[in-house]
Amino acid sequence: MATPLYDALVAKVRDWSNKPEVSTIPNSVIQDCLKYSADEAYRLLRIPPLEEIVTYTVEASDNIGEENSGTSYTTFNIPEDLTQFIYVRTLESATNQSKMFNEITDKRSFFDPYAESYSSNRWIWQEGKIYIKPQLEVGTILEIHYYKRLPSLNAVYNVVPLNYLVSLSDELQPYLDLVVSGGTNLYFSTSGGVTRVFSTSEEAASYDSTVTAKMYVGKEVSNWLRDQNERLVIWGALYNLGAYIFDDSMEKRYQMKFMEGIESLNKEERWRRSLGGNVQINVNTNGLI
Repeated sequence: MATPLYDALVAKVRDWSNKPEVSTIPNSVIQDCLKYSADEAYRLLRIPPLEEIVTYTVEASDNIGEENSGTSYTTFNIPEDLTQFIYVRTLESATNQSKMFNEITDKRSFFDPYAESYSSNRWIWQEGKIYIKPQLEVGTILEIHYYKRLPSLNAVYNVVPLNYLVSLSDELQPYLDLVVSGGTNLYFSTSGGVTRVFSTSEEAASYDSTVTAKMYVGKEVSNWLRDQNERLVIWGALYNLGAYIFDDSMEKRYQMKFMEGIESLNKEERWRRSLGGNVQINVNTNGLI
């Protein structure tokens, strides 16, 4: 599949290295260096492009133990792209009361029904799951705000009916490109003036007997690091490349530039958050004052 933006990024890493020996290094090594650079950026950056908000509706299977017992709780899977939580709260519940879960406890205190607690709303995470007390009503809607990993630098959209917008022409499709070979077919049929898209010809024929097939490939998925701040990911790739070719000076130079870029972006974001109003910080002294 065509990935012109990613391919250009790989070429820029070679160009910026300014070392003749890099021309013989396989593309796979350069791609690994870019991946390691992005991985480290996601661990360290705390900026709006990496923020995400999702909602989750509590189901009966999420509730463990008898309601209102000391050992009852609600548990569900953590988002797969999560790197750090910002907050967890309820948006709606059976009692129409919103709750912010401010107390994160250790695991032993959470599962101990006799442990002292300063808030009735507690939560932890372990083994890819969030655990919440008290147990939530089925149908409660939770909002999870967190920092995330972005898609791979060379990610492309899947060729599926969901990614084709029937209201737009092929030339204006935001996620797919029409091709004559090397792609994946989508099938179109129209009934009662309404055109629908299907993954298989059988599904399309069941909607209407006249079926048209077209072939598409996915376009590159947008990525903030690659598209808006490529210099940072290039510096990170160059310091990993320096480690690969045993060039200590190159590794240290670009590691310093990479870390300075990370700190500059984080510092700028902290400064922005301090503007537009008074900054208020709440401190819970647990009765010590």
